[in-house]
Amino acid sequence: MVSEREKLVLGAIIDFYLLSGETIGSRTLVKKYNIDLSSATIRNVMSDLEDMGFIAKTHTSSGRIPTDKGYRFYLEELLRIEKLSRDELNRINATYEFKVREIEAILKKTSTLVSKLTNCIGVVIEPTHRKEEIRKVELIHIDNYMALAVIVMENRSVKTKKIYFDNPCSEVELFELTKKINSELKEKKINEELELILNNLYDEVEGQLFLESSAEIFKNKEIDEISDALGIFSNKAKMREVFENAVKFKPLKNGEVNVIFGDELDMRGLENYSFVYSMYNFDGSPGIIGVVGPKRMAYSKTIGVIKHITEEVNKAIKLIGCKGE
Repeated sequence: MVSEREKLVLGAIIDFYLLSGETIGSRTLVKKYNIDLSSATIRNVMSDLEDMGFIAKTHTSSGRIPTDKGYRFYLEELLRIEKLSRDELNRINATYEFKVREIEAILKKTSTLVSKLTNCIGVVIEPTHRKEEIRKVELIHIDNYMALAVIVMENRSVKTKKIYFDNPCSEVELFELTKKINSELKEKKINEELELILNNLYDEVEGQLFLESSAEIFKNKEIDEISDALGIFSNKAKMREVFENAVKFKPLKNGEVNVIFGDELDMRGLENYSFVYSMYNFDGSPGIIGVVGPKRMAYSKTIGVIKHITEEVNKAIKLIGCKGE
């Protein structure tokens, strides 16, 4: 059982470390946080917190830094979500005031917005669609060995995919194939031939991932420390895998905000990073809004940003649905 005194000292140690990246001694802790305890008492409390595994000594000083256990306790028991500033609220409101009928436009703007407000990598993942959600397919002839498929979903989102033919296919043949596909889609006659075609198209009809990078998360880090992480952060398929693994590791409901540490996902290169994310709802399917940043990040602000933006995205998506009625 963690006492109120231990919570007070632990919260101050972690707050200071998240803000400055520096450890804090007992005397500074008393002065800066107005803790009504003697330096000797605080040293004893810090020793107890270390024994409990919440903080650990660094090699370079006598100060302590939070462990993953300390971070987790801080997030679940001590964290107070920071209110967004008027300027931040105005920026968010301005982003979602624009009139748009495309979900992709909302999600792309969202990834940029969360990145800029948190100085982390902004990640937004659109839900995966089902084959039965395809409303219409348009096959555009590029040449006899290549076409562009434009796939319109029931929710009016649009996907594109390049198609390559093993045998030549003329423009007339492609036109007839397009007519046949759309006729059978309209009549909901999903026969074996159409199932095969849709499966080929559907390889790319999983929800898109919108990624907005920020160089800030690599600030003051050595090249060899970021090489593995950079390989993951620059690969959209890998980033999708990371967030999907995070959701499987700790499922959450719409509106909640979760934090997963990189080493909890057991992926090399992510040990010093955190993933803060929430779920939004699109046509009954969950999508992800989140950020990737250093483990030492301003969680109180970041969680507040993700929570508020997720609420705004849900509102914007509902408005799209209303426009289509």
